[in-house]
Amino acid sequence: MCFNSETGEAFSRATEVAILSANYIAARLAPHYPVLYTGTSGFVAHECIIDIRGIQHDVGVTNEDVAKRLIDYGFHAPTVSFPVPGTIMVEPTESEDLAELERFCEAMESIADEAALVADGHW
Repeated sequence: MCFNSETGEAFSRATEVAILSANYIAARLAPHYPVLYTGTSGFVAHECIIDIRGIQHDVGVTNEDVAKRLIDYGFHAPTVSFPVPGTIMVEPTESEDLAELERFCEAMESIADEAALVADGHW
């Protein structure tokens, strides 16, 4: 691969989009799940780490349960328990469009709602 100013601009753009996407997911899911490793300004880098430990403690639903449930929604299971046990690491790539980010967030919100039904004894 030949590296030139055009290639550098493409890499910069891909990095910007990945960071923006991760921060979109983190902000969208923050009302439902704690997000770890935010900076002093409240932003994450190119990935966001969703903390499932509270749900596991309160309800018994684990990060692996959430990852497996995401498969039911048509998503590849994300990284679990790295870098923190009991978490899910979400790394959206620059190729994920807004509709796919929305679909992912909606799935995660539904999973949080399902965990609440378990907590309430309805499930």
